[in-house]
Amino acid sequence: MSSEHTQQQDSEQLRAARDLSLKPKSAPASVPGYTIESLLGTGAYGEVWMARDQKTGRRVAVKFYTRQTSLDFSLLSREVEKLVFLSADRYVVQLLDVGWDAKPPYYVMDFIENGSLEDELKRRGMMPVEEAVELIEEICIGLMHLHGKGVLHCDLKPGNVLLDQDKKPRLADFGQSRLSHEQAPALGTLFFMAPEQADLRATPDARWDVYALGALLYCMLTGEPPFRDESMFKRIESPEAIEDRLHHYRKLIAQAPMPSRHRKVRGVDRNLADIIDRCIHRDPKQRYPSVQSVFQALRQRDHAHARRPLMILGLIGPLLLLAVMTLFGWNAYRDAIAQTDQTITKQTLKSNQWIAQLAARSAAEQMDNFFRVLNETAEDPDLRREVSQIINDGAIRDMIAPLTNPADNENEGMDSQRDLLIDNGELIQLKNEWLKTRLEDASYPTAASWFICDYTGTQITSVFRDKETKNTIGKNFAYRSYFTGRDQAARTENNGTVEFDISTDPDSREHIVQPTLSAIFQSKATRKWKIAFSTPLYWPDESGEQQFLGILAVTADMGSFIEFADTADQYVMLVDGREGEYRGTVLEHPLLRLLTTSNRDIILPSELTTRRVAGDVLDAFEVNQKDLVPFHDPIGDDPAGVDYRRDWIASWADVRRRTGPVNGSDERINTGFKAIAVVDRDQTLEPSRTLGTRLARMGTLALTFFLLVSSGLLFIVFRSLRRSRERVARFSSMGENTAVNQGIHGMSTMMAMQSETPKTGE
Repeated sequence: MSSEHTQQQDSEQLRAARDLSLKPKSAPASVPGYTIESLLGTGAYGEVWMARDQKTGRRVAVKFYTRQTSLDFSLLSREVEKLVFLSADRYVVQLLDVGWDAKPPYYVMDFIENGSLEDELKRRGMMPVEEAVELIEEICIGLMHLHGKGVLHCDLKPGNVLLDQDKKPRLADFGQSRLSHEQAPALGTLFFMAPEQADLRATPDARWDVYALGALLYCMLTGEPPFRDESMFKRIESPEAIEDRLHHYRKLIAQAPMPSRHRKVRGVDRNLADIIDRCIHRDPKQRYPSVQSVFQALRQRDHAHARRPLMILGLIGPLLLLAVMTLFGWNAYRDAIAQTDQTITKQTLKSNQWIAQLAARSAAEQMDNFFRVLNETAEDPDLRREVSQIINDGAIRDMIAPLTNPADNENEGMDSQRDLLIDNGELIQLKNEWLKTRLEDASYPTAASWFICDYTGTQITSVFRDKETKNTIGKNFAYRSYFTGRDQAARTENNGTVEFDISTDPDSREHIVQPTLSAIFQSKATRKWKIAFSTPLYWPDESGEQQFLGILAVTADMGSFIEFADTADQYVMLVDGREGEYRGTVLEHPLLRLLTTSNRDIILPSELTTRRVAGDVLDAFEVNQKDLVPFHDPIGDDPAGVDYRRDWIASWADVRRRTGPVNGSDERINTGFKAIAVVDRDQTLEPSRTLGTRLARMGTLALTFFLLVSSGLLFIVFRSLRRSRERVARFSSMGENTAVNQGIHGMSTMMAMQSETPKTGE
């Protein structure tokens, strides 16, 4: 926590403070009867030294007013008169002696061994919540004593709160204090000073001390006063004139958002945070009207904490009674229901696991078919020879060269360059001869598209089943996982800025070296999820080495990889379980199949297509040996999926595709996709629920008795709480009246003292 100083009234005082800091560290003068020992601190108006009483050896503090002007005597007179008037107050630093005629003038006061609250916070950073509240309550009492005697402190801050040997607070530095009837302004310390106080025309108000009290508690809990940051502090201090600095302070406080750091401190409850917020409210009308009101709010919070055990007893007592009453019935109910549930669930999981494995095998066979036709096509030497001739054709290379940057994919200015590829006869022949025939051939798996990308990742030809799909020839897809072989696309978007994690050299870009299953991606037109099967294309160059030509790829719409006759109570879904941004995405589901089957051209709702099984749920499958009871279907969270908003018993199986015979065996690898078979949990466990209903009837009589007894206990608790609140209200009312009477008496006494103030030194 940074130390702040009381705001000075003009630039002359600021220069005086700088001059003080440059002087040699020796006492400004000797004090009769005392031995000066060491400097404690300096400020805009003087210095404070530690001294020792020559007669008793007692340590004291001496405050010298070193400017040696009439202002010094005025400040000294003002501060001394307040200390004299408050001399019997345990919460105020005690005045011991005054040097009216000394040069410079001074006064002697108690030396507080534990230093100031500011020193304490520098050592500790922040204070525990209850310790801070206890200390602020003590400070409240001290301020109530002051206000009761008609004195407003007007400069409350950590440096002006001293801690005695018992760590009890004592208020110090009354140089800015005012009587409640005075009209003269008083400037406090930045960020501990109420915004309306920062005005040379302001009239002293008790709510100034209320604001400083809230700021002090905020500082004790967070380590910094409210609203303070370095940039704001520099902006306030930059003007030379005091009026401009004060104007900046008021303006910045008015524009800044309300502080909230105290609400994040562990142990700060909502009541305490609300008390602080009301104390430091910008509008004085919204603050507590007096320190007494703050003290009352803190005490009410203390009483609420003290009442908490009674409230807990009122709640726990009935619960304990309920536990005793249900103990006998629970054992029988638990044994019967648990045994029934276990038997039914075990049989259901066994059947469900078999269904999941069957569905996973169905999806794997679909993927195997795509890889089979893809590899057969890619291995055809005629295709590879034709692609090689096209790739190495100088004219076509010139057409492709400007299109190798994926950042230009949406650049309409490149459309004319792409049209050159689209209209190229050789590429059209390649599309019709190799891609279109396979897309339209019913003997091939139903694909969404076939396409070829060259070694730079630029798509040179493609064909789509959906005739309305936007032509993508000439766009560069070197960042896509079907080209790089990575788990996800090498593309990131942040605040509208797109970045690609690929080589800037098109000739040396990362590419697949074997058949690859891509990351899922979404159709912009229909929002259907798609997947690509890709394989590299090679052809020997003039030296005989295999030259990477590019990739051949086929894409498929997710939706028909799993073959299963769904029912209302049992179905299978396909989920992407691979690590990455799409982990847990539901790719196939009865609701998705229903929507796309009924309307092939439907545009799926984005909220529905982005539903995901949570990562911790996927992890739980592994822990629970491929079963999860109960399971929550994320599609059920969508308004359209209300029929799936139930608890399910779920089993899952990995989709493992074939890689080809290895050593005579059919080797398979995990694709990362998971087939999840679910069955309605309530429907499955209906026999157990019937048994539970019968047993529940037996507990009705016991529950009735429990309600009667608990109602009686709660009545006793609430009656006790009401009496406690009435006692607190009476105490607060008495305290307010006492404070008002003390304030009237204090103002009259101070006015009498002022009429008797000596005129020496004027």
